[in-house]
Amino acid sequence: MVDSVVIQLLAGRYKITPKNKLDGKRMTEGRGFAVNSSYCKEYARETHKQGRYFPMVELPSRSKGSDKLGEVLEIQVSLPKMIYGSSLFEVDGSDLDEFCDKLVALLGEIGIITTSDDIKAGVLKRVDFSKIIKLPDYLGTADEVIYRMGNFNYKSRSSFNFNWNKLHHGNEGVYIKFWNTTQGYVVYDKFWQIYCAGYTTEEQKIKKSLENIKFRRDAIKFEFVLQHKQSMEAFLRRRIDSKTKDFALGDIMDKKLARGIMLDVFNDVYNGVAVGLISLAEMEQNKLYAYLDASGLSLAKKQKLFYWINMTTKNGVAGAWEQLKRQCRGGSIDTNKKQISLALQELGEISGNTQNLIDFLRAEHDKFEIIKPK
Repeated sequence: MVDSVVIQLLAGRYKITPKNKLDGKRMTEGRGFAVNSSYCKEYARETHKQGRYFPMVELPSRSKGSDKLGEVLEIQVSLPKMIYGSSLFEVDGSDLDEFCDKLVALLGEIGIITTSDDIKAGVLKRVDFSKIIKLPDYLGTADEVIYRMGNFNYKSRSSFNFNWNKLHHGNEGVYIKFWNTTQGYVVYDKFWQIYCAGYTTEEQKIKKSLENIKFRRDAIKFEFVLQHKQSMEAFLRRRIDSKTKDFALGDIMDKKLARGIMLDVFNDVYNGVAVGLISLAEMEQNKLYAYLDASGLSLAKKQKLFYWINMTTKNGVAGAWEQLKRQCRGGSIDTNKKQISLALQELGEISGNTQNLIDFLRAEHDKFEIIKPK
């Protein structure tokens, strides 16, 4: 569902009292513009120490040349953390009123007066959609699964950039990251992220349970980030016919919308040809020979598959496609990919670990069951 958002409250939808707690100052400059911002610093820090969640609240004052632009209050907030104290859980449309009421109360603590209706009318600047999936025992723990998923760059063509250096283990946990200037897609071990960075009372309880081995690290989180307002609106317009601009919380708190987005992004990254090649690439050579010999495929198809399987083993899917581009030109690239795809379809269901893993994750995206505290 929806994880984090940046909400902009326009003038007239909030009031800042003289005793406000916007005590932090920072300045950003660029070509022909400057942004001087006041933000809640010390109160947020003290609240975090007390184990309470507090959003990032900022009042940027923008100027372009000699012209001063209007002030807009910006609030970066995690909806599940606001309601449950942890983003291990998920929210849906039924939580909207409770979220708005709690945000209004927190803003009041720092001298910003607003209403639930004003929050609901706030303009979205950024949206993070997400899905948490609980792994069965037979697939292993979240970090083990992510390592398997990270062995290859599944995404053969997209606006994302996969960077192996972004796969970490340690204080930052384990994650795979696809990113560009407007969108991002991250897969990570949710329990380990809480263990390394959690500070709320609820997260401290989870950390203690992990230390006492009461919890198995079986929660894997998929997060899709639309990080710039213009590109976010262009993306959402293709899925929400009734809106053209200035999306609000009520427009995106829809399970069907979130499910469609997360399932499409997952399928885009973990497409059938890539998964099929990798499933076969995980087999030992002798088993692969035997498997292809028993497949009933023609010799030419077996030879082509065997070549590309070994290319995938050596270079990953993206590297294999790069080799294909070097060796072929124009339409023959798509022809080769189509031939690989048809051969995999003729081969049928592949008995490999990755195929089972990807099939399970895709099915969970399709079910899209919202995780709430018990």
